[in-house]
Amino acid sequence: MRECIICKGSLQSSSIPVCPKCAKERWEVAETLHEGLELIGRGDCGVCSNMCGIEKEGLCRIRYREGGIIRSRSSRNRALLHAYFDPLPTNCCNSWFCRGSRMRGFNLAVFYYGCNFDCLYCQNWSHKNVGVASSVGIDELLSHALRRDVKCICHFGGSPEPQIGFALNFSRKVLEKREDIMICWEWNGAGKKEFALRAAELSHTSNGTVKFDLKAWNENLHRILTGRSNKPVLRNFSAIFDRFPEVISATTLLVPYYVDEEEVERIAEFIASHDTSIPYSLLVFHPDYRLTDLPVTPKEQVFECYKKAKKHLKNVSIGNLHLLGGVLM
Repeated sequence: MRECIICKGSLQSSSIPVCPKCAKERWEVAETLHEGLELIGRGDCGVCSNMCGIEKEGLCRIRYREGGIIRSRSSRNRALLHAYFDPLPTNCCNSWFCRGSRMRGFNLAVFYYGCNFDCLYCQNWSHKNVGVASSVGIDELLSHALRRDVKCICHFGGSPEPQIGFALNFSRKVLEKREDIMICWEWNGAGKKEFALRAAELSHTSNGTVKFDLKAWNENLHRILTGRSNKPVLRNFSAIFDRFPEVISATTLLVPYYVDEEEVERIAEFIASHDTSIPYSLLVFHPDYRLTDLPVTPKEQVFECYKKAKKHLKNVSIGNLHLLGGVLM
């Protein structure tokens, strides 16, 4: 039987060597789960909150060192991505309240390769395959965005932060030519504050949304699950709310046993300290990437998390209900 390496209690996954209780008390095990943590904070790159040093590659795999010079696989005019037309109403996390989902037409979904986090349960882990990604020029993507039946653009991935220069430049050019299109972001929120605010301003101008994936409240647990601190995420959430409160929303993926009702209640309290009407989505987990031996979130955990969130917030939704066989409550 698998045992927690700290308390010798039972484990839920072979990929996390500590139980949920110990994961909240000790983060050092993260060093065995995530590569390159020694690069964080060394300051060769300032695009996101990692501020990582670059020996061969940055943690996002977008920036690299060649001949002593730091280079990028992305620029303001070209990025590693794929894009597709998603019919509205779409199944995005904000569809239950976003005005875009009351429209008919298409969302231009822009999936960026690379990420500044290393989530053990990543639901879109193909973003790590930067070596096979297509390099797309800004004019090609603009030709898709300027179709009159495209009503909104969603930047996601991975996470758009490592290629934020392109994402911002592209979004600005779209809005220069069209005033009737929404710019939305789905990200971990740990970008450089300056860039995060620029992105949020574009959403403010276009009546779009900025969705933060608040993965855990306890910083130790957050480090184990993602390889990163959650402090930059929370700072950016507050900074954007202070300037553009109407664009903010949040989600939390209910990782079985680890992201429990205690975590959700603390996150809900944090959100409510800004505004109790901010939309918050709880997402049912399905096994993926390195946590394939965990089950779908148990119904009891989903129900308890929902109750805790509703204590503090007016607008709470549950996403991925189909994984549980339908309506919960």
